[in-house]
Amino acid sequence: MAQQDTPQPQVTFVNRFTVSGSPQEFEDAFARIAAFMTEQPGIIGYTLSQDVKDPQRYVNIARWEQANALRAAVAHPDFQSHVKELRQLAQSESELYTERHRYLDRTA
Repeated sequence: MAQQDTPQPQVTFVNRFTVSGSPQEFEDAFARIAAFMTEQPGIIGYTLSQDVKDPQRYVNIARWEQANALRAAVAHPDFQSHVKELRQLAQSESELYTERHRYLDRTA
């Protein structure tokens, strides 16, 4: 009997940013890298949210079909040129998570 591959779970990539300059400049740079990332296979979607108390802080939450898809996207030869500008504008901390519970209000 052949062994079946266990499907990899969807993952959530959480990236917290502390912006050192203009929030608008950061958002513009983020939009450019987001355009690149949304062309990569395996991305489901993302959000970028700004802290309501501190406009220099943001969080990006991106959903991926699997961790390998995210790894392939950041290993893409063009990724470094896209992310370089973002790294000059903000410090970031990131983590990768697997989903355990979900509720989505589809009427909102």
